[in-house]
Amino acid sequence: MKVLVAMDEFNGIISSYQANRYVEEAVASQIEKADIVQVPLFNGRHELMDSVFLWQSGTKYRVPTHDADMNEVEAIYGITDSGMTVIEGNLFLSGQKPINERTSFGMGEIIADALENDADHIVISLGGIASFDGGAGMLQALGAKFYDDEAQEVDMREGSRMLKYIRKIDTSALNSKLKDVRFQVMSDFDSKLYGKHSEIMQTYETYGLSRENAAEIDNLIWYLSEIFKSELKLALGPIQRGGAGGGIAAVLKALFDAEIMTSHALVDQITHLDSLIKQADLIIFGEGVNEEDQILETTTVRLAELATKYDKPSIAICATPDKFDLFESMGVTSMFNTFIEMPESFTDFKMGIQIRHYTVQAIKLLKTQFSTN
Repeated sequence: MKVLVAMDEFNGIISSYQANRYVEEAVASQIEKADIVQVPLFNGRHELMDSVFLWQSGTKYRVPTHDADMNEVEAIYGITDSGMTVIEGNLFLSGQKPINERTSFGMGEIIADALENDADHIVISLGGIASFDGGAGMLQALGAKFYDDEAQEVDMREGSRMLKYIRKIDTSALNSKLKDVRFQVMSDFDSKLYGKHSEIMQTYETYGLSRENAAEIDNLIWYLSEIFKSELKLALGPIQRGGAGGGIAAVLKALFDAEIMTSHALVDQITHLDSLIKQADLIIFGEGVNEEDQILETTTVRLAELATKYDKPSIAICATPDKFDLFESMGVTSMFNTFIEMPESFTDFKMGIQIRHYTVQAIKLLKTQFSTN
């Protein structure tokens, strides 16, 4: 019996890899000689690097770079044997300074290092990074120059507060290898570059900002987009999900035709989920992603769709009540909620035990032959 196990993270309590292991052990305890296939999942904020390298082999590189505060840090990125470069922004682009002093410069440094390793397909996860400078710092690290009205260079390592001084953008010295790169930018957060639906205007409270302070940063990014329009004839504002990474997504899309995609689309691309589910006899999946994070669509929804498409028995184990009704309406065989309300704190061990418990009980029910007499 072939069992497909595909658990996403549970609100930072337990990782996809850990959740999969608990489910795998539960399945092995109930189904003799089960052929278990694990699919490590990720979303726009967590686990891209670990999940990809559980699925594919390759090389990881440790390189010096800078965080969003321009502190020197060590970052890790990877290149798979199939030629895909993986950069997970939240692993190094964190910051503690006021948001208008944070920069995306470090992202440009990592991309530049990957180019030196002949990267030609770069996947970047932008969820959870701490810069909101419209990607200007990243571009500076890649060779772009910004000038004020006296033709003096504007240093975008100092954050979005410097955007107001820019009058001209010179992209002629951008790394020449960039034009040959296929960029895929991953974000599960629906945001525009600027305006009321921008990333900063939707999330400012989580950063302890007032609406007025957030609007100031939003206006600065709007101003940068106007410079792009006048200097480079590029319109950044209409780009769907262009606000991801504080505007990095829009910049990479406009300059290098980056594909902005959701995590479930990338999971599909890497793992060929359709084929895996078609071959499986049972699918066990689940998640604990908080809907307040405004995730567009998690991979579990795709799993439910495919399980129904191929009429496969499926078990969903989740930690948020919003998915229960959705999965039931989609035809999932059985759903289990580990919590009525997500607790503020919970250990990974307790979470794993709960996941294992529900898995065991669900399989026992599926194995039961009810008498009709």
